[in-house]
Amino acid sequence: MRDDSTMRAAESPSLNPTVPISSLTSADAATLDRPTALLWLAGLSFLCVPLMTLIDVPISRWFVRDPFPRELAEALELTRIFSHGGGVFVILLVILLLAPRRRWHVPRLATLALGAGAVATIAKMFVLRPRPYALNLDIATYESAWLWVFDWSLSRVAAFDAGTRAFPSGNMATATALTIGLWVVFPRGRWLFATVCFGTLIHRLMGGAHFLSDTIGGAAIGFLWSFVCYHPKLLGNVFDKMAIEPMADRRRRLREQSETQPPQTSVAA
Repeated sequence: MRDDSTMRAAESPSLNPTVPISSLTSADAATLDRPTALLWLAGLSFLCVPLMTLIDVPISRWFVRDPFPRELAEALELTRIFSHGGGVFVILLVILLLAPRRRWHVPRLATLALGAGAVATIAKMFVLRPRPYALNLDIATYESAWLWVFDWSLSRVAAFDAGTRAFPSGNMATATALTIGLWVVFPRGRWLFATVCFGTLIHRLMGGAHFLSDTIGGAAIGFLWSFVCYHPKLLGNVFDKMAIEPMADRRRRLREQSETQPPQTSVAA
């Protein structure tokens, strides 16, 4: 007869050394193992912004010439589902209806997407930078991409002009944060989510809405906000408490409670 520790290991895959960690479902995983990696990705992305500025103009000049076939351009339009509020709502609704065991992830996913976009919008208030479509890219030089003005006093917020608020890309920030959330919840679709996120970057370059450095800055904000939402000492502590207890752990806890309770004796009348 097996002892109690062997029975626990057999019932709980997290205690059984013969069951690989990769076989655990995403519903059993509450958060990222190493959220600090997101902080490193955010820092590296911010460092890449001035480097990307050196090649912003030639890249934007190439994209505004419609280098892709019409079918591919229409397919890239579909990637807006990751960066548009309506698309994010549809994704969250699908999870609520079709993935009941993962419903507890929805509050974090909503906070990731909406929060990243909000942080990017706040950052836009302090940075004035023209969008590519506002410049004559045929005669523009790399110095044209360095038209940065920082409005620390917010004196120009009242005259908010979207054509001069290119940095950072709010769409890219939303898509990056949502991709990280879906990456954790649905591991089997990671390559699909990463592809859609990269398609969002290409789509923002195609329309002349952003320079490459704008999208990299948006991705950096997405990484940074994801770190806030997953770190156990920040918002991650709040969302981790919403996790559904795995069935094996629940059975083990109930069995331990029944073993610790003293047996009830009936008194004969």
